[in-house]
Amino acid sequence: MQRLFFLNGDQDLFSFLLVEFGVVKFPDYVCSISHCIFQERSDLLPSFFSRFSASWVYSKILTLGVSVYERDRRYEDAIRILKILLSKVACDRRRGYWALRLSIDLEHVGRANESLSTAEGGAIDPWVRAGSKFALQRRVLRLSKPPRRWKVPSYADYVKRNIREASIEGRPLNCETGAKNVFYGYDGELCGVEQLALQYYADEGGGWQGTHSEGGIWMTIFGLLMWDVMFSDIQDVFQSKFQTAPLDLETDDFYKSRKDLAESQLKKIQDGMAEEMLISSWELHQGTSCQGVNWARYSLTDLRAVVACIGGHRLASLLRHLAVDYRSWSSGMPDLLLWRFLDERGGGEAKLVEVKGPRDQLSEQQRAWILVLMDFGFDVEVCKIERANL
Repeated sequence: MQRLFFLNGDQDLFSFLLVEFGVVKFPDYVCSISHCIFQERSDLLPSFFSRFSASWVYSKILTLGVSVYERDRRYEDAIRILKILLSKVACDRRRGYWALRLSIDLEHVGRANESLSTAEGGAIDPWVRAGSKFALQRRVLRLSKPPRRWKVPSYADYVKRNIREASIEGRPLNCETGAKNVFYGYDGELCGVEQLALQYYADEGGGWQGTHSEGGIWMTIFGLLMWDVMFSDIQDVFQSKFQTAPLDLETDDFYKSRKDLAESQLKKIQDGMAEEMLISSWELHQGTSCQGVNWARYSLTDLRAVVACIGGHRLASLLRHLAVDYRSWSSGMPDLLLWRFLDERGGGEAKLVEVKGPRDQLSEQQRAWILVLMDFGFDVEVCKIERANL
């Protein structure tokens, strides 16, 4: 009953009490319902149980089976299951993972041509997005050497682009292999690699202010600047008064259904109105629950500084990217967001930094985000923390 009413697995009947006591406030929006999902009980049971069992549980169990077979090096069994998943489950964001695993397992058993064909097919699958797509493209480039393939894929130059790196030395707490990366910071206190990098950029790295937020601050900015777009009157996306986002936020329909309104909002941001819009949204909605918005962690002062230093064009490009495919791109952003003002008149600049400790490597999702950010004109780099020689 709770799942059907709230349409998610995160809320329960206690939500009624939280609202009643004024602990939680949900956004104002119109519940415009054109039709009921289930007209009667007889519609619910066959639909719910057949789809839930045959799709979600089915693919979940088989995916787990793939991991077991790969661990035991039973690659032929893993291949068989992956082919079933790719042929039976068409609309699933895990298709990229399945295609990648299938390509790798086919190479393990010496079927290099089929491995390449699988990677090529996955790279053009419309359900394969972001890091999974990037991983498959990189795999295609590695496998498609002459005489297996003579034609170079169109995305080759994009995938091969160099990512700028910076390197700093840190004094480790210990040098044991496999131990957690803990360093002595510039202030002499123990800290992780991200805090060490923040101290470096604040000091000899250029006098930057910043936050270790990964995607958190971007989700907050997206929610505040796109508030009116998220909670606009669209049929069937609001089914109760206890939602923190429309039901279609993590689908392709979110942007398509609101394209004109979204582009109007993004045009204002591009024209330099982001700071004004941010202040207005903060004052109107402060404390109201909204997916992605963290009222407690980020101050209005810091958010204003961020949007001012980023610039309208870059900010609008990033927010459009999230609006078009929120689900695929809501993770994997660089660890640090840095900003600094260059003069008293308010001119500023921003930098995004992915921090990696000794032996750490970029994930495919992180690589994909960095290249996208480079396309948008952001100053972005990878900061590698090296152990100082004591």
